This record gives sequence, structure tokens and C-alpha cells, in this order.
Amino acid sequence: MNRSDTSLIQTFHPLDYVAVLRPTLLFPVWTLVLLGYHHGRTSIETPETPLQLWATLCLYTFLMGAVYIINQIADKETDAANDKLYLVAKGYVKLKTLKWQIGILITLSILLSLLVFWENPAYLILILLSILLGFTYSVRPFRLKGIPIVDLWANALGYGSIAFLIGWLTIAPIGIEAVRRSLPYLFSVAAAFVNTTLPDIKGDRLGDDRTTGVWLGKKWACRLSLLLLVAAIVSSVFFRDWIAGAAGIGCLPIFIYMNFRPKQNVIVWATRIGILILSLCAGVLFPLYLLWFGIVLFGTRWYYTTRFGIRYP
Repeated sequence: MNRSDTSLIQTFHPLDYVAVLRPTLLFPVWTLVLLGYHHGRTSIETPETPLQLWATLCLYTFLMGAVYIINQIADKETDAANDKLYLVAKGYVKLKTLKWQIGILITLSILLSLLVFWENPAYLILILLSILLGFTYSVRPFRLKGIPIVDLWANALGYGSIAFLIGWLTIAPIGIEAVRRSLPYLFSVAAAFVNTTLPDIKGDRLGDDRTTGVWLGKKWACRLSLLLLVAAIVSSVFFRDWIAGAAGIGCLPIFIYMNFRPKQNVIVWATRIGILILSLCAGVLFPLYLLWFGIVLFGTRWYYTTRFGIRYP
């Protein structure tokens, strides 16, 4: 570590504790909540509840922000080996402060859910399930992240189903229809998740994590990712979901190309393009989301440029 790196670490920067929430990884969370809300409001004829939607977005941001911090603390060694997420791995943020931050964020998410949705037990159950899944995914001895295929479905369930269903429950009662309508998103998230394990194979092996990417290897993981994307497209056609269908079909060419040329930059773009299309669709349905999307994206770029002199994202 050079002298300038040491100086950056020793300098307290409050925005470090915002950046550690990984704002760009909150895009999938916000997008799936909004899409779940949209599908829920089309299933019933009731007035919209914007206040409740804002409450859901806030409390789920708190919850998932805490989960991301837990994940980074648990993955300090593997993140250092993969040369990524160095705010925690390289000590730019203090562990004691992060533990307080986790506690405050989870407490706020629970209190807000009880305050606004106390009459909706299914909603509260899903919030508690999200917290449980967030802990068991990263923390030993459970460490679902280190178990092949289990890591895949834990991630797909958390992002593709639970986030969607929480959005749905914000406006409509849950039922078999809600679960069925979440399936295209579950498969979409599963396909993207497989790709995210591939750039981290080296560090995950060093950390004894047998992720799906480590277990299958790049070639077969790419094939599984393509198969899951096809499942997402087929289920979206079956349920006549043009949003999930547009995202799946938009991703299909680069996923096919990825199977012939599994280079890291191709894999990264295959992962990003799906959430970008879904986010744009959510932005069409909720125009303010496009504005927020831009603010977070450029704000994150500004932070990393001024703080570390790098271009991210």
C-alpha cells in the first residue's frame, strides 16, 4: 500500500458509508419492487397507494443496504483477492461503525414495515424472510453463497421473487397469481446471477467458496445461464408479461455470443444489459424512477472519481 492509499484510508469521508451500501446494486432491488407493484395494481381495481410504495422502497433500501454491508464484511478476503469492493476489504470504513450501521438500518426497516404494514402479516413475513436470507447467504456456518446451485436459487429467490412479491403486496393481496407472475423474474435473476459468479472464480476458490461458477466452470456456467434466460423468456410468453419478455429477448443475443466467446467483458455486459432493460421498463411505468436512476448512477460515478480517481460504474 503506498502513502497516498494510506492517506485516503486515514481520512474520514462520510460518503464512504453511503457508498458501502452499493447504490448501483440497489437498482435490481428497486426495479423488481416497482415491477411487482405494477403487476399487483393491474390485478385489482383499487386506488394506488403512493405513500405505501415510498415506504416500501425506503425500508427495503435500508434492509438490502444492511445485507450488502454484511456480505462485504463476510467476503473481505475474497474481495481483496478479486481486487473489488475495497471499501471494506482495504479498511476505508471502520468495522465497528459498520456494525452500528447494520443494526440501525435493519431496525429502521423493521420499524417502518410495522408502522405502515402492520395489518399485512404476509408483508411482514417476507421482510423477515429477506433479513434471514441476507444473513444466511453470507455468514458462516450457513454461508449459502459457498454452496453451488443453492447460491443461485437463494439469490434468485431473494431478488427475483421476494422483492417482486413485496412490491405486489404493497398494493394487492398475495396469492398463487402473484407467485406465478414472479417466475419470469426469478429465472431472469438466476440467469444474471450465474454470470456474476464467473469473474470471482479465483477469489472464491481461495476462500473455499464453491459457488455455481466455481463448481461448473466458465463454459458450463455460461450454458446454464443461457438455459435460465430461455426459461425466463418462455415463462414471460406464457404469462403474457411484455416487460420480462422484452428484457429476456434483449439479452438473448449477447448471452448466445457469451457462450461462444466467454470473455470477462462479454460476461459483464450480459449481466448488466438485463437489469438496464428492466430498469428502463420500470422507468416508463414510473417516470420519476428514471430521474432517480440517473442521479444515483452519476452520483456514484462522481464519488469514485473524486474519492479514488477511478471511473466506476
